[in-house]
Amino acid sequence: MGIHALTQEVIKHLGLKTEVKLPATDEIDSEVTPSSISDDYQDMIKDCFQMLGLGPDQIRIMVRSVGLNPAGLEVYAAFVKVVRWDASVVDMLAKMPVIEKKIDRRVRQSSMVRYSAFAGLWFRSPADVNTPLVTVH
Repeated sequence: MGIHALTQEVIKHLGLKTEVKLPATDEIDSEVTPSSISDDYQDMIKDCFQMLGLGPDQIRIMVRSVGLNPAGLEVYAAFVKVVRWDASVVDMLAKMPVIEKKIDRRVRQSSMVRYSAFAGLWFRSPADVNTPLVTVH
């Protein structure tokens, strides 16, 4: 499933309006732009996973806008792709509810919630997911 199709599924799942084109950045009078918000979310989430010992050789994180919430704020979702399966990635998946709560708390404590909403983490795994799992166990 391509990232565009995955984004559309997130929009449909969350019951959000479809993405709206924003004016060019030179027409926005705020210093907060949609690209900087997604970059800020991405940096924050990468930091959380790095504190767990997971790096870009194991997972990749991409944050993008998936639509608007009823209040008119842009909604962002983090797409986490497993690049390489190993024991630490499997351990991370076992602890996902706790990790998601910590990331959600960190998002709520940030100033980004004044300008946007966060739809959470969405996971993708490599196409050959069965082969690496056999070697991990």
